[in-house]
Amino acid sequence: MSERSSFDPDYFPDNLPECHRVISELRAEVKRLQALEAIVEELRKKVANLETQVKNQKRARFGRSSAQVSTASLTGTGKVYYEESSALLEEKSAALSIAPEEKSRGGGRTAPQSAIAEKVIEHELSQEERLCPDCSIKRGVIGFEVSCQLDIIKAMLQRLKHIQFRYACPGCNSNVILAPKPDGPIEKGYATAALISYIGVSKFDYHQPLYRQEKFFRSYTVPVSRSSMCRWLKSAADIFEIVVERMRQLILNSRVIQADHTTMPMLKKGKGKVHQSYIWIYRGDDSQPYIYYDFTETQQAIHPKSRLKGFTGVLQTDCASYFLAVDAIHAGCWSHAFRYMEAARDEDQERVDYALAIIKCLFDIEDKAREATDEDRRNLRQELAIPKLDLLKSWLDARKREVDFLPASNFGKAVGYCLNNWDALCLYASTGFVAAHNNNSENGLRSAVLGKKNWLFAGSVDGGRSAAIWMSIIQTCHRIGIDPMEYAEDLLNRLPATPTSQIDQFLPDRWKAARQDE
Repeated sequence: MSERSSFDPDYFPDNLPECHRVISELRAEVKRLQALEAIVEELRKKVANLETQVKNQKRARFGRSSAQVSTASLTGTGKVYYEESSALLEEKSAALSIAPEEKSRGGGRTAPQSAIAEKVIEHELSQEERLCPDCSIKRGVIGFEVSCQLDIIKAMLQRLKHIQFRYACPGCNSNVILAPKPDGPIEKGYATAALISYIGVSKFDYHQPLYRQEKFFRSYTVPVSRSSMCRWLKSAADIFEIVVERMRQLILNSRVIQADHTTMPMLKKGKGKVHQSYIWIYRGDDSQPYIYYDFTETQQAIHPKSRLKGFTGVLQTDCASYFLAVDAIHAGCWSHAFRYMEAARDEDQERVDYALAIIKCLFDIEDKAREATDEDRRNLRQELAIPKLDLLKSWLDARKREVDFLPASNFGKAVGYCLNNWDALCLYASTGFVAAHNNNSENGLRSAVLGKKNWLFAGSVDGGRSAAIWMSIIQTCHRIGIDPMEYAEDLLNRLPATPTSQIDQFLPDRWKAARQDE
């Protein structure tokens, strides 16, 4: 009888030697599979370690990372719950009749229409080329084709030479008068408002440190030193300060203020080392569309309490202790809660995915209601979000009561963060105007994070203060859609001669409205 495979499920030996052979082969196969399983498990651990290292490197380079767990990667009951909730959301949100948001398309073969200047180049045949090869009669123009390209011209620096004529009476040779010239932003300085605006926006918006700009000017054979540029930026910040402070005062009239902070290294003069300072952001709502940055040497509750003194609305933060000290109504951030859960995914993926699925459902509801009115948004949250919040709360309470629950683990920290800040996290669902997350203020700190990766640190307290003022101006301009360089130049030219009582005309939104009226 020919031997059959030991792995054939229909093969049963009918003699003892054959049974021994099959058993031996099966044992060898089991050992081989166990060895392979051990290798696979080791590879999984190495991949997980590499992914953790990559995340840590990104976080060290770019600051706190955004959520990384995609919807498709959810597993177990979390995946089932998310799919069921998504179907229900599509059904309920259809009643809002919100038109889908149009997405811009990139690419194409046509040069952008926003080019600020146009040069027309006409291509014609020579007199000889116009002659017909058959009858030698000159061919005439019967039409044309148009195509566009985008070109660049090297930036131009120019020296402005002011010649002021002096006048005197020819009769008595007295009453001498000198024709005035416009005052510059810096007394007896040679930098114009346009040059200072260019340097400031290049540093605090395009993240070009002054030593790179010094190299740029040198390539134009213009020796502009870093020390001079530093003085100009500080002088400009002194001029801008009154407008920025006015923006801070008006932000307090918002229904909702979003706030966050990040580190900002500062050079300690005389000590030869860097001190850890901080940049804080306070973002008004749409009624007060200003963004205010504040530079401080310490991370203490006294700073937000001072800047938000008199505010009675909703303060949305990551629920850090220094923000909770502010006397206001506090709202939390579900993006922070999501990241806490995400960090615990390696410990217990199935349980964590269930919580992540519920939070993702909350975000999906917000996506559907993005263009809705406050009333419709509140109604949708009441109907769909609150039941999910109640379900998540019960689930978190149950996990905390489990015997193997470890408060110091990543999962324990995630559960603790949610439960300790539950009222603040759920506040948004009872309104139509509070966001579910604090992402806008976090995004506003990117300019500070990218900035310090390039210019590394603030040179002094005055340097940190100047950076905060410039970022307040630039980021507010971006928020309302105006050119920060044009706006800063106009402020430097006209603001010093403007009475304090008329400062409000220079607020970015009112400045934009005045330009549109003109």
